[in-house]
Amino acid sequence: MGGRRHLCSAHDSVRPSVVGCASTDTEPAAISETLALSPTRVEHKGTVGRSGRIRANHVWSLDVDSLDNTGDDQTGTRALRALLMRSGPAFGRVTDLPKDCDARIWWSMDSDSTQGGFVLPVDLAGRISALGVDLYATVYLDEDDE
Repeated sequence: MGGRRHLCSAHDSVRPSVVGCASTDTEPAAISETLALSPTRVEHKGTVGRSGRIRANHVWSLDVDSLDNTGDDQTGTRALRALLMRSGPAFGRVTDLPKDCDARIWWSMDSDSTQGGFVLPVDLAGRISALGVDLYATVYLDEDDE
């Protein structure tokens, strides 16, 4: 935690997209109020997760469905763009979250290339920066390709 300012995740291709925030003390309703956004999923501290473990933090997240590339857009960033558009009301508000909140974007995409990597266009990188969060990104090799 430690007061880092990030928002939660986005995925492209066969993976869904999510924005989220974890907090030790701040209730999800207070996060919603601060960010002026309604989450798609909330998990409360002290509840039992799917693994059977008791949650140590509150979790607030905003999901965006998977978005495949189109003929016009082969960038693999459609879900990330949709996530940023949906997060619009939170621009300028992330720094207002209490210090126990850890918000971030997690984004992943599938690739059919073993050359790896991806390009974040400057306009997209600028929007992430304007939101005021770090981006955690992963590229997965498509299982059907070698």
